[in-house]
Amino acid sequence: MQHRTLVLTLSVVLAVLSVPFASAHGDESTSGPTNLQIMLISIVLSASIYILITRFLELQTCLSSPLVFALASFTGSVHILLGLNDNLLLFGGVGVIAILGFSFLVKFSQWQEKVARLGLGLGVAVMFGAYFVSNHDVHYILEDYLGLTTKIAELGIIILLMKEWNQGTSYREEE
Repeated sequence: MQHRTLVLTLSVVLAVLSVPFASAHGDESTSGPTNLQIMLISIVLSASIYILITRFLELQTCLSSPLVFALASFTGSVHILLGLNDNLLLFGGVGVIAILGFSFLVKFSQWQEKVARLGLGLGVAVMFGAYFVSNHDVHYILEDYLGLTTKIAELGIIILLMKEWNQGTSYREEE
């Protein structure tokens, strides 16, 4: 349990320290960071979480593989950083991060684990689809490298969760 608390604490500290640098969408003319800065903050956060889980703590989350956890951390942090002035983006990002956080803090039963995986998958799928519904301009979508990178990560999460679901993989620690 100490390992999980350490990872969660370090993740929250890194996320909180990066919050003052972001506001709304990075391409607006504000004093906030650019899309590149938001992407770099999110990459550092998700890479740090992946390294902490796999290398230093050598621990598996009960929710999914460390790769899914890192990709979900990336998309969640991007949505939180972009959503400081947009409640819908903020809601999606906080939802993803909350599911990840609960998987570290709470020992799920098998049923709760399946529900959490389904919730993560559905949340990410909604964020994936909502991007294309709200952005009708193909030219804008092709130039939005932050949005496309985030959608690629979300697609990876969906594919990996479906693969794990079909294989019946459980990442529960052996007791």
